[in-house]
Amino acid sequence: MKVEKISKAISDKNRIKILNYLIKGPQNVSSVSEKIDIEENLASHHLRILANLNMIKGTKKGREVIYTINRPKIISLVKDLIKNPFINEIVQEVISEKKKSTKTRN
Repeated sequence: MKVEKISKAISDKNRIKILNYLIKGPQNVSSVSEKIDIEENLASHHLRILANLNMIKGTKKGREVIYTINRPKIISLVKDLIKNPFINEIVQEVISEKKKSTKTRN
């Protein structure tokens, strides 16, 4: 049953984007939301799903929660997923969208 839940969790492109972003280091909900360009409540929802599966963990610091990848195996899984052309396309899409967004703000 857990394998099915994990499969479902990583089948969502926003969760793949979040995992890819968290590989770079600890992040709070606001930075995740901004990086993958979704509302904070939706980012929080995705983070909660990943945390419930022990793929990531949240550490409370004052009022905010800092999320990190929970296990080294998850990092390897995400890196392997990114080698998949479909997943890589999603990640590249996020990167290019972020660059466009930054240019229009400046």
